[in-house]
Amino acid sequence: MTDFISRRRYLTRAAVIGALGGGAAGAFAASETPRHGDLAELPVGWKLNRVLVTPEGPDDGGDFGPRTPGTRTSGLQEALDAAKEQVKDVYICGGSWTTDVNQPVVYVLHETLRVPWMQDFRLESGHCVIHYAPRTGDAVVIDSQMSCAYRFGLIVSVSDGAVVRLAPTTAGPDRFKVITSTDFHFNALVGGGGAWPGGEAYDSQLNKRHRWIGTGLCLDGSTGAIDGNRIIANEIVGCERGIQLSAATTHNSIEATLVHLCQNHVEIGGSDDPLPHDNRVQAHLESEDIESAVGARLFGHDNFLDLTFGRMAAGGDVVFEPSARDNLVQGMRFPHGITNRAAVPTNRIVANTLVNLPTETPAVPVSGESVTNRNPFPVEVRITGAGDVRRWSEASQAGQPLAFDGGLRRGQTFTLNPGDRLTLEYDAPPAWVWKGIG
Repeated sequence: MTDFISRRRYLTRAAVIGALGGGAAGAFAASETPRHGDLAELPVGWKLNRVLVTPEGPDDGGDFGPRTPGTRTSGLQEALDAAKEQVKDVYICGGSWTTDVNQPVVYVLHETLRVPWMQDFRLESGHCVIHYAPRTGDAVVIDSQMSCAYRFGLIVSVSDGAVVRLAPTTAGPDRFKVITSTDFHFNALVGGGGAWPGGEAYDSQLNKRHRWIGTGLCLDGSTGAIDGNRIIANEIVGCERGIQLSAATTHNSIEATLVHLCQNHVEIGGSDDPLPHDNRVQAHLESEDIESAVGARLFGHDNFLDLTFGRMAAGGDVVFEPSARDNLVQGMRFPHGITNRAAVPTNRIVANTLVNLPTETPAVPVSGESVTNRNPFPVEVRITGAGDVRRWSEASQAGQPLAFDGGLRRGQTFTLNPGDRLTLEYDAPPAWVWKGIG
């Protein structure tokens, strides 16, 4: 009798490795009798100009599948190569799954699946599982693309590499090394840490010793531009990094409904990589109490993030690293606070409430010197004591100062945006308090 395994259990390392130990070549817990309908008698035109990958292809009538002779990718690599050579699209068959009645459709990778450079190409998939079995390396690597569309089901890895890496390396579309004008949609990307807090099936109690490894979605612009794409992931789970953007990654729109059980949920740029800019990221980030977990870590500039947070480390909702500048992060609230290490204080937080985001009120500077609003939100400066001020001026980070002759008065207020600086010339210093404006 076939053992039936739940979808959630399948998305754990132990269950995956156990399933693979059954000896099925590229299939998951294969039954003695065919599970899926014979496709040999499909109506003429049903496969029109597309390569069909099926659960037991080619034995069940598909073009490729786990029974493709010599395959190490359940027929997926062969299907992509054939589609490129024959100028066709690709469809990967899934199939509905009922626990204790039938088995899920799983295509096992024993080596990295490499999507060649494509133009005007479409790949569609049912909600099947693509499982990467090796402990190292990337599961799926996507080369240069232009004007394409990809839709995958679940991609699962037990590796310390990326579940999906976008990395344009071939001068293909219009002779560019580029990924552009392309849609990507993933049902779920499961990293090497698995999908359960305890690291084992059905264990919802966080194991603090469990390792969260790998990267869910990596946009690797180190060898070519990744520009102007739309990427949707319903779930990213069990990774060291959930979403990572690097180098020449610009003008992309990324929507991740839930990124959870990650050490770092979103990372834009790196300690030696301030380049990613003008990207839009919308996501809910939920660490489930992983120690030292960070929501979004920013090294790049001019990116827009719309985020909500759950159970991050103190100061870990957003971390502005030294090279981060001119980023805008919007959220209903930042319940765990932020960390601001930015050298140029022009990043901005927009929140429904500034609770847990205390406003820094600096000391009044020495006469003739400047003070800068280093808070990542506008502040209202309230004068509580007039002092004896002769002249004062304010200026934006890159702008010319606007000067005023004369003093200040008690109760006077004015606004400083992030990075704005204020200069006072006085005989007796004023007193003030700064209040953040959400």
